[in-house]
Amino acid sequence: MEPSYQTRKIIERFLLWALLIVLGLAAAAQFTSPLARALAEHKSSPVRLTVLTAPAMEFTYTPSSQKATVQVSAEKVTAQNRSKKLPPNNGRYFIPQQPDREDYWNEFKYLLASWRYNPLLVLRPLGGYLSAWHDKRTNLTPAEFILLSLELSKLDAADFAVRLPAASRGKKKQTPSPQETVEDMAPLAVKDRPIVVEIYNASGKRGLALALTQYLREQNEKGQLRVDVLQYDNYPSYQEESFIVDYSGRLVQVKQLSHALGINSEVKSESSPNAICDTRIVLGKDFEMPL
Repeated sequence: MEPSYQTRKIIERFLLWALLIVLGLAAAAQFTSPLARALAEHKSSPVRLTVLTAPAMEFTYTPSSQKATVQVSAEKVTAQNRSKKLPPNNGRYFIPQQPDREDYWNEFKYLLASWRYNPLLVLRPLGGYLSAWHDKRTNLTPAEFILLSLELSKLDAADFAVRLPAASRGKKKQTPSPQETVEDMAPLAVKDRPIVVEIYNASGKRGLALALTQYLREQNEKGQLRVDVLQYDNYPSYQEESFIVDYSGRLVQVKQLSHALGINSEVKSESSPNAICDTRIVLGKDFEMPL
């Protein structure tokens, strides 16, 4: 015997309220997370996520300032010692299926740059998260993942400062460092002066470093950009993509300069106590002079 119309309405209302109560309790449980609260309330305290690639990366993001840094570990992470590299005190971690750091980071930058033009790309990180959640390769809750994804969707690769370990910098260095140029010069420390930069042409386009030098000096004279070009030269090898290396820690000003020049790669942050400049600009084949 089928239930009456009145009975069906009562059952439907009961199920609806039960569903709402379950969702409310689930949301309340999710937002007891300090990370979720910091993201939802745009707090000034940074949130951290360890991504266990090889080598590992620690993402640090400050919701109030939208400042993002990536610290690359000097230690190797393998399948055998990965469990020992988990962050302490229930720190948030994510173990991707792609173990290589360079491949994972390039995929991450591609998604940041492309999802606005192809919204279906958001299914890729969502699928990766669901797979990691199912396989217990992450302790990020769904609420944390959604809030963190919404925050990162506001950023571009140029909004990230990537800090490489000293060993990596030594292996990848292709041009004389400021230390090798001037041995005993004290580090630049004044924060309210123009950013001192050096420009290297790695594009194969003749005269590009000189053209950008003249442009930046004109912009500095007009008060549009507070930049002082110390020197310019050719880079020892061709580069497909332009990039900026920062030695000063003045990431806000360096990112503004990066956006003004149309350099959309991440800012590579290095420590150099004897640096004679704040920032190195390397012009790759993709660089176009600002209008």
